[in-house]
Amino acid sequence: MLEISGQSVTSAVSPPPDSPAAPRSSFWRRWHTLSLGLLVLTLALLETLAPPTLRFWTWLVSLALMLLIVLIAGQGVTGLWLGLLIDTRNKLSLARFQMMTWTILILSAYLTAVMVNIDLQHPDPLVIAIAPDLWLLMGISTTSMIGSPLILSVKKRRMAPEVEKERALSALTRQAVDLSKVAIIGQLVVNQHPEQARWSDLFKGSETGNVGQLDLGKMQMFLFSLILVLAYAAAVAALFQQGRGVVDALPGVDGGTLALLGISHAGYLVNKALPHSDIE
Repeated sequence: MLEISGQSVTSAVSPPPDSPAAPRSSFWRRWHTLSLGLLVLTLALLETLAPPTLRFWTWLVSLALMLLIVLIAGQGVTGLWLGLLIDTRNKLSLARFQMMTWTILILSAYLTAVMVNIDLQHPDPLVIAIAPDLWLLMGISTTSMIGSPLILSVKKRRMAPEVEKERALSALTRQAVDLSKVAIIGQLVVNQHPEQARWSDLFKGSETGNVGQLDLGKMQMFLFSLILVLAYAAAVAALFQQGRGVVDALPGVDGGTLALLGISHAGYLVNKALPHSDIE
């Protein structure tokens, strides 16, 4: 048990600097820079040279190229392909996941629409209507991404009782988790290194009181976000498949659906803010 800046930390001894498990000082290499430059150039050439009749395929390829840019940037910074989704707990963050999903989806659609308008010699190619509900959706997603770490920072300063810590470590042991790779900071159970991040982090609790358990708030937000993302992607696909003229607006979002998503995000944040652990 260690005491760091007033925080109780249960952890294993870190590997020596020359150990294979020790983190490297920098993961960014020349190939990261070259790859990003090549991807940006490919994206620009695609949007410039692709004919308007292939707007649907142009959008799909743009979506894939933006995803590759995100993955390579994350790998260059953290050494992991999912690095952009890993938060300060060294776990995959659901808020980061849904925020990046919406960002890539909307930006790829907007860029494709602009380039189609330029190819069709529209006098104002950048004038593309974006429904207010879509901005509200992005605002809700941003609020969750910002609010989540703020809530977690508070719980890092609250000390969990030793008995509860022992129960948490016992629960992790039953799930075949290597205890030398985890740490307890305040009420949070975190990973020692980002390599321990798993997709299951998106759905599990991370406090001493609910570690290893399915978090219903996370599951609800994931399902709502997944369904809405798929529905919006289908609407964008239909826009580019069926349309042949100028693109003057991106698909909007139904107010009722937006309300459901807002409720889901509110439930996610409230559930995260509620105490799931005892206080020492």
